[in-house]
Amino acid sequence: MKAYRDIVLGEVARTLPLISEAASREFCRELDRVRRRTIYITGVGRSGLVVHAFGQRLMHLGFDVHLAQEVTAPAIRRGDLLVACSGTGTTLLPLYMARKARKIGARVLSLTATPRSPLAKLSHLVITIPAPLDRGQGTRQPARSLFEQTLFLYLDSVVLSAMHELRIPGGRLRRRHANLE
Repeated sequence: MKAYRDIVLGEVARTLPLISEAASREFCRELDRVRRRTIYITGVGRSGLVVHAFGQRLMHLGFDVHLAQEVTAPAIRRGDLLVACSGTGTTLLPLYMARKARKIGARVLSLTATPRSPLAKLSHLVITIPAPLDRGQGTRQPARSLFEQTLFLYLDSVVLSAMHELRIPGGRLRRRHANLE
C-alpha cells in the first residue's frame, strides 16, 4: 500500500510546481475583479466534483457562486466569471457553457491539461494543469487521476492565495460554513 501512496504523492509533487505562477496570480486578480459579480463553476465527472469543492470554498470566502448547470443558477451577465474545468478541454458541457458565457460578455477561466483545446481558445485565462491524462504517458495512475488530484490541491492553494491577496479573514469562512448538519 505504501508504495502506491508514494507513487501518487510523487506524481502530484512533480506536477503541482509546474503550474504557472503568473497565471496563478492572474487567477486571483480575476477573483478580485468579480467581487461584486457572480462566479459560475462547471465541470463533469471527477473534475466536476473538484470544481464543486472549489465553488464551496469561494462561497465561504464571500463570493456569490453558482453551479452553472443547476436550475437555481441565475442568468449569467456581462462581467460575471465562468470557471470551467475539463482535462481534455473538449468536454461538451463546459465547452457549451464557455461559448454561451463569451457570447453574453462574461469572462471565462478554464483549467485544463490541454492548453490548445477548444475550451482554452474560448477562455480569457487558461490555467494549464500539466498532468498526463492517460496512464502510461507519465503517470502510473488510472486515466485522469493525476489531473484531478493536482486540480484539487491547486484550487485549494488558490483559496489560500485569495484569502491573503484579497485580505479575507479566516473568520469569514467559519461564519459562512454550513450549519444545517
